[in-house]
Amino acid sequence: MRTELERPEVSRHKCLIYDGHPSEQLAVVVPLLRDGLEHRWRCLYLGDPEMVRMVDSALGLDGIDTAREVARRALIFSSDRSHLAGGGFDPQLMIDGLRALIDGAVHDGYEGLCATGDMRWELGEDKNLDRLLEYEARLEQVFRDMPLRGICQYHRDVLPPQAVNDALLTHRSTYMGAALNQDNLFYIPPELLLESRKGENRGGQVEWMCQQIIRVLNAEQTRDHALQRLEEANRDLERRVAERTAELEAANQHLEAFSYSVSHDLRSPLRAISGFSDALAEECGAALGTAGLQHLERVRAGVRRMSELIDGMLALSRVMKAELRHAPVDLSALAEEAGRDVRASAPERSAEFMIHLGLHAMGDPALLRAVITNLFENAWKFTAQRAKARIEFGQRGMESGRLVLFVRDNGAGFDMKYAEKLFGVFQRLHRQEDFPGTGVGLATVQRIVIRHGGRIWAEAHPDQGATFFFTLPASA
Repeated sequence: MRTELERPEVSRHKCLIYDGHPSEQLAVVVPLLRDGLEHRWRCLYLGDPEMVRMVDSALGLDGIDTAREVARRALIFSSDRSHLAGGGFDPQLMIDGLRALIDGAVHDGYEGLCATGDMRWELGEDKNLDRLLEYEARLEQVFRDMPLRGICQYHRDVLPPQAVNDALLTHRSTYMGAALNQDNLFYIPPELLLESRKGENRGGQVEWMCQQIIRVLNAEQTRDHALQRLEEANRDLERRVAERTAELEAANQHLEAFSYSVSHDLRSPLRAISGFSDALAEECGAALGTAGLQHLERVRAGVRRMSELIDGMLALSRVMKAELRHAPVDLSALAEEAGRDVRASAPERSAEFMIHLGLHAMGDPALLRAVITNLFENAWKFTAQRAKARIEFGQRGMESGRLVLFVRDNGAGFDMKYAEKLFGVFQRLHRQEDFPGTGVGLATVQRIVIRHGGRIWAEAHPDQGATFFFTLPASA
């Protein structure tokens, strides 16, 4: 709680304290949602069904076609209370859901999420008020980390003073009034809001508000100077981005030319070597003798190996050039399919597949299929020496609004001191004689995950299996 007058702090995390009829919130809610829609933010109102209908009607009277905005998912009305597990309020569950909504809004091309709602509806039962301070603190961090703007609404006659005080303690600034103050420059001290209306020091309040107005004017002047500097920085940034884009376009042209050369110029001599090697073995095998035929077989094996490496390079190039299309993807179904495919490649092997159900992500279906397939093929290969292979696909929580997924096996594993080599092209941690491969599969997986804005890493121990973790956007 502030004990002295300070320069107000700008924040997207606003708080409305009101009393009287719930319609009093409309003077703040309507401008907030209208402003969000006009500036391409996805807007959310959360409250009981009656309040939802009230806000819907008020927006309509303000000239907003709510049916059209709802149909195109720019405006969401919700009375969902799935975060109340058995009636109990779970702050982290609520935060995870909010992060997923923000990620979904950004993914769909919006600036972010503009949200408001009645906190009493979100909290549910009275006993949940004990977790309000924890929730508001977690929420404040979301406002700092992600494109979220909104107003938490509290009815002073419904919530106990201590609960309101807990809410205000976590806000960097609070909001009251009939007009939307986007920069949120007024800070209303909790003691001013919570004191009794009888015996108030009205003169002191007026003096305090005058001082605040002066600070607002000073802050606006400072902001104008900052905006001017920002515009200059943006012009410089645009110039550098244009230069960098030109460099990348030139690099892509060189990469395409290289891929064409690999595809055509290198395959031709390989086919010649392969053809003459076959002819030499067939026509001169007796003259070559056992040792000669063994040498010739090594040449033919090298040709096959080189052909596989070329195929891998071209596949990796296609992954980097492919245009992403975003859609909901059933990862569990892809994992089931990948499990059936690898099992069919060696049906005599004993294996157990554990696929967690109901896992969905947002991304390119074809590329995410390649991620799951490559990771399952990798696990299948490195469990070949196990009496019974065990491969598991599942989720381990969330990270910044993204799913943390994993593929775990009980195979050969590896020494973690070599982990940085895992995702390099043609980098391998095991001998070709023990586990054949090109070293392209994991490099392909990493590039696909990065293109979806995620990251991938692994944990393992020699002869104790390996687990590959990766993050993907959650499906809306």
